[in-house]
Amino acid sequence: MEDVLNETCSQEDLKAFEKKYNNEVCKGEVSSKTQFEYGCFLVRSVYPGDIHRGVILLEELYKRPDESGKRDYVFYLAIGNARIKEYQTALKYTRGLLQVEPGNRQVSDLEVIIKKKMEKEAMKGAAIAGGAVLGLGALVGLGMALAKK
Repeated sequence: MEDVLNETCSQEDLKAFEKKYNNEVCKGEVSSKTQFEYGCFLVRSVYPGDIHRGVILLEELYKRPDESGKRDYVFYLAIGNARIKEYQTALKYTRGLLQVEPGNRQVSDLEVIIKKKMEKEAMKGAAIAGGAVLGLGALVGLGMALAKK
């Protein structure tokens, strides 16, 4: 399941769905299916800008009152937000899905993965901050030692 956050799509596939989406935009009517497919491929892109665009497209679909695939939209919104390190937003989506479908193993697994990623990022941040404090302390100590001479 952890692969779902690391899974990427090929540039060729992304370009094909982008072309289909843009053709429908030019015609003035984008189908929900096309927008969803393109949004999913964008969410699985290696580029953060693409992922953001995919999240926006999926949010637009979710806000439509007549949409029936909201569960899928929310699931991919959780994935997209987690991939751009918007963990709180991603967890909001997984919690919403779990309220409606408490036994959904796929969503509960995704929630666990998101929480682990969040903890990992927090530990990285703490390590970086700790290293900076140590470095600063060493510089202050060195400065004080040189000042005493």
